[in-house]
Amino acid sequence: MKKRQIALREILYRNYEKGERFLNQKSISEDCNLSLGTVNSVIKKLENFGAIEKKPLGFRLRAQKKVLLYWAATRDLQKDIIYKAYSPTLPKSIESKMPKDTIFTAYSGYKNKLGNPPSDYSKIYVYGDPKKISQKFKQEKQENNIYVLELDERLEEITNKNSAPLVQIYADLWQLPPPASRFLREIKKELKPKRTGIGIMNK
Repeated sequence: MKKRQIALREILYRNYEKGERFLNQKSISEDCNLSLGTVNSVIKKLENFGAIEKKPLGFRLRAQKKVLLYWAATRDLQKDIIYKAYSPTLPKSIESKMPKDTIFTAYSGYKNKLGNPPSDYSKIYVYGDPKKISQKFKQEKQENNIYVLELDERLEEITNKNSAPLVQIYADLWQLPPPASRFLREIKKELKPKRTGIGIMNK
């Protein structure tokens, strides 16, 4: 993903999955290995449409749903695809044959995180090593049902049990055609900010 997209994911991950409402640009910069300039440009954009409130020591999220929709709409999943392959077997079989360090997103990520999917699906989206995956699944010229997305270091760090964070799964599903819309309707019910903390600072 582009650096700005990584910064947006970090903001949403900290809010939705860590319960932080007050965030600090320097902390985001360090954890994501991004320049402060990149982070500040993202913060400026969010401030322009009223999603955050800037403070002397950081910023407070005011409209996290706006940020989530902004990220989902500006994310370009297709540009992150670095390998495509095909397998005639069922999704469950494909998923079970993936390398152990593969990170599942979209339909497979939903199933791993939330249980039974709301619809059948035939395409597998993962973050992982294309060389390892190509040893198990070969490319086809005309048909593909396996899509490998470029993996970044921060995603590896915040992944739990081989499934991308829920905010990443949401953004990836948002970029896909049906049946993704059915998954999105269900994931919205689960995607709520935790109330476990307010961040590293509060003023």
